Amino acid sequence: MSEELQSLLERIEKDGVEKADAQAVDIITNAEAKAATLVKEAKAKADALIAQAEVDSQAFEVRSSKALDQAARDVILTVERDVAAIFARIAAQEVSAALDADTVRGCVTTLIETYASADAKGVRLEITLSDTQRAAVLDVLTSRFQAELAAGLTITGSDAIAAGFKVAVTDKEVEHDFTGNAVAEALGDLLRTDLAKRVKGAAVL
Repeated sequence: MSEELQSLLERIEKDGVEKADAQAVDIITNAEAKAATLVKEAKAKADALIAQAEVDSQAFEVRSSKALDQAARDVILTVERDVAAIFARIAAQEVSAALDADTVRGCVTTLIETYASADAKGVRLEITLSDTQRAAVLDVLTSRFQAELAAGLTITGSDAIAAGFKVAVTDKEVEHDFTGNAVAEALGDLLRTDLAKRVKGAAVL
C-alpha cells in the first residue's frame, strides 16, 4: 500500500511539474509575443516620428529658403528704390542747373529759327518759360524775332515752371515739354532702367 501511495505521489508530482512547465512555456511564449508586438509597435511609431520629422524638416527648409529669397528681393528692391531716388534728386538738381537762362535762350532761339525757316505759315506757336527766365531772355527774343512775334509767336511766363520751357502748337493742340521736371523725369526713367539691370545683375553674382 505504501508503494502504491508513493507511486501516486510521484505521479501527482510529475503531473504537477509537467503542468507547471507547460504553464511556464505558455507564459514565456505569451510574454515573448507581447514583447515582439510592443517592439514592432514602438518601431512603427519611431519610424512614423522620424518620417514626420523629415517631412517637417524639409518643409521648414523650403519655408526658410523662400523667406530668405523674399528677404533678399526686399533688400534689392529697397536698395534699388533708394538709389533711384538719390539719382532722381541729383538729376533734378543737375538739370535745373543746366537749364539756366543762357541755355534756355539758346534753345528757344534755335527753336524759333527752325520754326521760322520751316513752311509754318498760319501756325500759332506758343513758348512758355518760367517767369524768371522769361524776364531774363524776353528782350533779346523780342528784338530778334519781331516778325515771328507779329505772325503769331507767343512767349509767355508761368510760375509753375522752375526751369526750361514748353512749346505748343496752339491750333493743333500739340505740346512738347522741355521743363526741368520733364527732362529730369525722362532722365530718371533711363537711370532707373539701367540701375534696375545693374542691381539685378549684381544680385545674381
